[in-house]
Amino acid sequence: MSLFNKPKRNIRRRPFNDEDEDNENRMEVEDTQPVKVKAKKKDKPKQTLLSFGEELEEADDGEVFKVKKSSRSKKLMKQLDHERRKKKGEEKMQVDSEQANMSIKQEKDLEIKTDDLVVKIKNTGPLILNGRAALAAGKDDYTSDEEDEPRNHKFRKNTDKADTMKILLESGCIPDAAMIHAARKRRQKARELGTDYIPIEEASDDKGKLRLIREEDHDRSDDDSQDRIDMTVNTEARDKEKRREAFLASQVSNKLSDEESENDNEEEEWEAQQIRKGVTGAQIAAAHQDSMIQQQYSMGLNVNQMVAPGVPLEMVMMPAPPPPPSIQPPDPTKVVPVTPQEVISKMRARLDSLREVHRRHQLDQHQLEQELDQTVKELDEGEARAPQLAQRFRYYQELRGYVTDLVECLDEKLPLVIGLEQRWLDLYGERSVELMERRRQDTRDQAEEITTTARGQAVRRGPEVEARIRRATEREGRRARRRRARELAPTLPKHIDGMSSDDEVTEQQNLAFKQAKEEIDNEGKEIFADVMDDYCTLRGILAKLELWRETDIDAYMEAYVSLCIPKILSPLIRLQLITWNPIMESADIERTKWYNTLLLYALDKKETEDSLKRDPDVRLVPFTVEKVVIPKLTAIVEKIWDPMSTSQTLRLVGTVNRLIRDYPNLNETSKPLESLFNAILEKVKAAVENDVFIPIFPKQVLDNRHQFFQRQFAMAVKLLRNLLSWQGLLGDAQLKNLALGSLLNRYLLAGLRVSSAPDALFKANMIMSTLPRAWLQGETIEHLRMFATLIQQLSEQLDQANPAHNEAWDYSKSILKIIKPL
Repeated sequence: MSLFNKPKRNIRRRPFNDEDEDNENRMEVEDTQPVKVKAKKKDKPKQTLLSFGEELEEADDGEVFKVKKSSRSKKLMKQLDHERRKKKGEEKMQVDSEQANMSIKQEKDLEIKTDDLVVKIKNTGPLILNGRAALAAGKDDYTSDEEDEPRNHKFRKNTDKADTMKILLESGCIPDAAMIHAARKRRQKARELGTDYIPIEEASDDKGKLRLIREEDHDRSDDDSQDRIDMTVNTEARDKEKRREAFLASQVSNKLSDEESENDNEEEEWEAQQIRKGVTGAQIAAAHQDSMIQQQYSMGLNVNQMVAPGVPLEMVMMPAPPPPPSIQPPDPTKVVPVTPQEVISKMRARLDSLREVHRRHQLDQHQLEQELDQTVKELDEGEARAPQLAQRFRYYQELRGYVTDLVECLDEKLPLVIGLEQRWLDLYGERSVELMERRRQDTRDQAEEITTTARGQAVRRGPEVEARIRRATEREGRRARRRRARELAPTLPKHIDGMSSDDEVTEQQNLAFKQAKEEIDNEGKEIFADVMDDYCTLRGILAKLELWRETDIDAYMEAYVSLCIPKILSPLIRLQLITWNPIMESADIERTKWYNTLLLYALDKKETEDSLKRDPDVRLVPFTVEKVVIPKLTAIVEKIWDPMSTSQTLRLVGTVNRLIRDYPNLNETSKPLESLFNAILEKVKAAVENDVFIPIFPKQVLDNRHQFFQRQFAMAVKLLRNLLSWQGLLGDAQLKNLALGSLLNRYLLAGLRVSSAPDALFKANMIMSTLPRAWLQGETIEHLRMFATLIQQLSEQLDQANPAHNEAWDYSKSILKIIKPL
């Protein structure tokens, strides 16, 4: 609040000069008291301390006011003077930069419209002016002492806008550039009109929005505001130049706007720092509260129906939008005349284009009509097929449930089938291993007996010796029983010791074997005892699949049912093949029930050779044999087959040869068949390494050991014959390495060398009878060259004059005729 009595007329500000700036801080004093002093009558009037002293003298009859300053205010003034002198240069630079920025911002925050140019100035909010910039902005607001206007000119106190400005100033709000400019324009308008009031409404645009008008807008003295006659000839060049200038102006305005935005940020930051230095937190809060109250108050004002209630002052002073672009009429001088032919040609071209579009539309319509007819036809067909498709859907749902139940049943029963199959293989495998181990033990016992007898050592009685004697007694008893059996059958050819297989077992062992076998058979019959026939019999399962084949052959083929049948039926077929043993008995798979059932599956009496080629189930039996029978045969070879047994070998060779001949899918590309042949080779190699033993004795002591030597040599010849029976099934290269390279050249030739010439030639004839005829045709086999050389040496030892050697001589000539020596 001011400490002076406010006069009843308008108080004018001091003249704008540099000296007043030095005295600004002296106006703020504390604890001041007005003192009335009577003026002395002098000829020359005394200079007053106040700027309006002369007016006070005139109004108060010479009485003046003097301010009595306290000691505290004097100290404050001294400090302020010291700080002012110290920062005078720096403040001057800041004020100058602030003036430049404020001038740019004022230009930016206003909108001035002329005939040729529209300048938009944004109102960015209140602008705080300090120091010289505030004085420069407000020096023209009120009249000074030096103005020539009469003193009796006054504004009307009831003006709403003046009251609004007054309220804003009293509330402590700092006037911004827009408010200052509005005040200046109002005073200028009042001067021009010469009235005692300021008009409320200004010139507005078409939309009713107010705009700020600069002093130049009302200056009608300029001749540019009058309409001029355009006398230029080259209007195109002039328009081009105007567009160029407008483009350059827009580029410059963009750059200035970027620079102004940077300067505005710096100004705002500097102003905030200055405010924080000079104002406390409590003052900021009070000012903020007053501004909020003032804003609410100003929103309720209605300035002579010009502004709607509740609209803030900032919205009233918003700049008007730019006018719409004007459309210039065409220049008659530039209009090119158009001939009727050109019009006709354009109309014809337009007509042709429309006809082309019409033709395309007709084609599209025709295509859509065809699609509509096809859709209606498909809809009718779908409605007609709906009952059939519904029935088919129900069938497939039932089939799906059946297949799911079948798979679950087989998954549950398959482990039981595998367990029974493994028990049967272990039963026969244990018996086969027992017989092979007994034969090898007999060979070791006989070799040890001959060695002990040749050394002349005394035999000490003990458990091992007694066990060997017991085994020798049992061995000789078995040989005697086999000899009597051969004598009772005189039709058999002449027997050679060592050629027969010692597979005799005791009655107790045979009885236990039969009981275990019967238990396996009975358990196999009970596995599917709790299952319906449609899920546990081949005929029941194939009946369901055959119905599917007849109902929908396409879906049947797409589901690859023909490839899945062997896997589905595998548990049932393996259960029936548990007791199948082709090396012990002649049991053809063609005579089994499951084979006949598969053979008659999907049989059609009207089928032909061409229809069989298209039949997806034509390979059902070969696939089943490959996937089920061959793996079963491989397990029998690994567990049961004895390569030293001629009967087992011949049955096995016959079975494999028949399967390969009858089923074309069993070829070199079949993985199960390859596994079978690998198992056969491994078993033959084990027999050559473990079952062949030919003792080598000098010729002078051979007579006492002739029987053991002959038997072991005959066993080796029998193994050679069993190996060579695989010729045509196994590979010739591997078979030659085993039969000729290992067995003949390593063992048999050594036995021929220690034998007499007639006996060696007789044994050589036995060896030649086992060799395949396919190997003896053509050139001599490399593995037989050692054999041919030995035969030639033995033939030279014969005495042609001795009739006992005639048979041996004939053997040598026939052998050398077939095998050509080096």
